[in-house]
Amino acid sequence: MDYNQLLNIGADLGRLLMTSGAEIYRTEESVNRLLTAYGLDPQVFAIPTCLLVSVNTPEGIPVTRMCRIPAHGTDMELLERCNALCRRLCRELPPAEDAQQLVDELDKHCRRFSARTVLLGYAAAPAFFALFFGGGLRDSLCAAVAGLAVGACVLFGRRFIGSNIFFRTVICSAVAALTALLLVRAGLGQDLDAITIGTLMVLVPGMALTNAMREIMAGDIISGLSRTAETLLVATAIALGTALPLLMGQVAWEAASQTAAGPDLLSCLWAFLACVGFGIVFNIQGFGILICGLGGAVGWLVYLLSMMSVGSDIFSAFLAAMAIGAYSELMARMRRCPVTGYLQVALLPLVPGAGIYHAMWYCVAGETARFLSTLLHTMGFAAALSVGAMLISSVLRAWLPRFRAGR
Repeated sequence: MDYNQLLNIGADLGRLLMTSGAEIYRTEESVNRLLTAYGLDPQVFAIPTCLLVSVNTPEGIPVTRMCRIPAHGTDMELLERCNALCRRLCRELPPAEDAQQLVDELDKHCRRFSARTVLLGYAAAPAFFALFFGGGLRDSLCAAVAGLAVGACVLFGRRFIGSNIFFRTVICSAVAALTALLLVRAGLGQDLDAITIGTLMVLVPGMALTNAMREIMAGDIISGLSRTAETLLVATAIALGTALPLLMGQVAWEAASQTAAGPDLLSCLWAFLACVGFGIVFNIQGFGILICGLGGAVGWLVYLLSMMSVGSDIFSAFLAAMAIGAYSELMARMRRCPVTGYLQVALLPLVPGAGIYHAMWYCVAGETARFLSTLLHTMGFAAALSVGAMLISSVLRAWLPRFRAGR
């Protein structure tokens, strides 16, 4: 048995899982199951920037491989392919040479949208989020233009702005705010806040914040704290990037919060379409992109109905996250795909992007009391989302296997 080759297979698969956006527990569990299926007794440890895999030979000699995980985005198609291949290798146990070839071909044969289609996703998500945050049709079109500008910076500006996440976020945020400001001053848009926040939603670290809370609650403290620090860093970069253009333009900013008399069903449509746009950005292929959009609409509808009955936004977020968690778990099992894509994209309309934006604006403006109050409320809102999604997921994971056994 070639322990080095088996170790390379596990480490390469784990690296691909992490660079595609998989959670820490999913990476560790997948690599552990794969190497255990081949008769090894592995030790797997992962944090957002590093993966360590170690096994002992029959002679008692430890063999270890470490992989440095570079900065990366989210690629749900690659994640699903890695998950499917891991299941296949554990089931079939092909020779190590064949398994290594299959792992090496994962990234090469992964379907990806063209740059034009990804730009369409960057335009679609802000456009519908602008409507979602109360903007009009003209605001939606302006947000689409601003989203295109941000998408162009992300896709084509790497050679000019580098890969540093803080600097890149500052530049993209400044481009988004400046584009929104110019469009409003030109009379093309009306609601600057709706345009700006809708555009910044493609930069807000919602997935990092949600994953950080989930990992802390799951016991992955180091990973959770690392992601939390990354979230705060990106939020600060967003605030710095947006503050300068808005302050230079002397635009009066105020937080507008309107309470609807009844559920705004039209906002559910905007949530659906915004999640579809994010599905394009996250490379979700096929029918899965519509499932994610429907999950976002369902979650937002539950949130609206809960707000009408209980009036607490944090408790409403908890109930909506439970609904999204149940929906995502069921869809993932029906399609035999990881729940990650369905859950994280469907949660995006509930991610407190506006709360992070407002909190960091208060910080930059020097309003310490309002900054702390808004930040704590935002963290509580995010925690409610994480707890709701994790609770229903844990219940379903414990209940569904028994249901199948009873059949």
